[in-house]
Amino acid sequence: MRKLKVLLVTPNLKGIKDGLNRIQPPLGLMLIAQTLMNEGHEVKIHDFALEGWENRSDLDLKNNLVLIGQSDKEVADVISNFAPDVLGISVLFQNLIEHAQHVAKIAKSINNKIQVFVGGNCISNAVVDYKFAIADKKSNLPDYIPYLEDKNFDCAIAGEGEVAVKQFINALASDSDISKVPGLVKKIGEKKYIINPTARIHFMDMLPRPARHLVNMEKYFEIGNFHSSKSRSKRVLNVMCSRGCPEKCTFCTTPAMWGQLTRWRSISHIMEEIKNDVRDYKIGEIQFDDDTLTVNKKMLFALCAELEKVGVPWCTPNGTKVNYHLKEQYDMYKAMADSGCYQLTLACESGVQRVLDKIINKRLPLETVKPAIEKAKRAGLLVHTFWIIGYPGETYDEIQQTIDFAMGCGADSFTFSVLTPLSGTPVYRQTLKENLWWDGKENQNTFRSSLVKVDGFSSAQEFENFVNQANIKANLLLKQRDPKRFDYKYRKRTGDSTALGEKDNSFVKQT
Repeated sequence: MRKLKVLLVTPNLKGIKDGLNRIQPPLGLMLIAQTLMNEGHEVKIHDFALEGWENRSDLDLKNNLVLIGQSDKEVADVISNFAPDVLGISVLFQNLIEHAQHVAKIAKSINNKIQVFVGGNCISNAVVDYKFAIADKKSNLPDYIPYLEDKNFDCAIAGEGEVAVKQFINALASDSDISKVPGLVKKIGEKKYIINPTARIHFMDMLPRPARHLVNMEKYFEIGNFHSSKSRSKRVLNVMCSRGCPEKCTFCTTPAMWGQLTRWRSISHIMEEIKNDVRDYKIGEIQFDDDTLTVNKKMLFALCAELEKVGVPWCTPNGTKVNYHLKEQYDMYKAMADSGCYQLTLACESGVQRVLDKIINKRLPLETVKPAIEKAKRAGLLVHTFWIIGYPGETYDEIQQTIDFAMGCGADSFTFSVLTPLSGTPVYRQTLKENLWWDGKENQNTFRSSLVKVDGFSSAQEFENFVNQANIKANLLLKQRDPKRFDYKYRKRTGDSTALGEKDNSFVKQT
């Protein structure tokens, strides 16, 4: 088997001008890279957005959109200088797809023999939607996979990538048939595809330590825009202990991408990564990117016991379920706080039981929200909360009820998000089938803006302004109620001594 040169990249980022645009090391690519290196292949990771972070090109002045990242010449130089046999492009979200296509075009113009494949949530979700389109002819979903119409994409890998990409690269290296590679999606004719079952990793300890040495960690630290926007340190280590979530929320892509069985790595496997990387990169904070870190209390308690020995602050920037382990909830939160957790995020989503039950399909009794927040605060944790408004079928009164409920729940901070109908989710399919778009059709050029008609509002901009004001108002509550706690939450940051006042509202829009 030949040893191939594989270039793994993330595209330029479509973001908000003068807004908070998050960027962190690509965990998926780092895992895939190490897997391929273990097979003897030569691998390079390059983040075009990171390396061109200072560059901003206006995309859409109306929606305040910019493209962040390197120029075409710089992209071409990276590809030419490495001269890969294979180019893999990670497309986690829809705001990355256009530049992913552009990178593929540049690569093919340099050497048409480069094999270009794409992967990530966005691609996997498109395959999910295609399967629904075939099953339901009235879905209004396209009966083809739009991204694979791009002639510069040779194929896609859907689902978890470590095993699938290894088999794909090894097949190319040995000139073998790739048609049996798990997760392979390849166009073979007009609206005809190979779509193989995805690979699901059940023994999670087979995953390697992420190849962080292949990325520019110092620049990620310098920018400091990791998943949690109010970090204790800029030197953040993003870690995943588990994959999968047992819930079926209609707005979420996790069940389709990672499955509903939560699969944990062993504690020793997790801690080997954490201890080594905390030492090697002088880490000041750990952020766990699990979709549901608290679902398995036995594993969580064991993790906390080991984290207490490390002595590094940590948090859960993804929302955790409010009503898990109610009888042991305080003990769980106390163990988290004692081990260094400074902030817990709770995924509340709505303050209306009808919306939770009938629209979101979230198994959450509202009466459990306030007690959970009280227990977490008593255990010594800051409590951040997630709320989403603007669902199809949600009334104006229910939106206001959610905001009122949130502001009275006792949390320290809040993120009110505009519903984004992500491809691959039930709410996306409903929006498309019922044509609920503001503009009468899907507009894929927008990002972090309202796409779906909302009861009581005449335009997307009116609703976005309403949500921004709700965020500002809610996140100033803590300053009014408990100035010392507000100071503890917002001012005690590594290298941050800036005082925040009511006139400085930018910090609360995306808390």
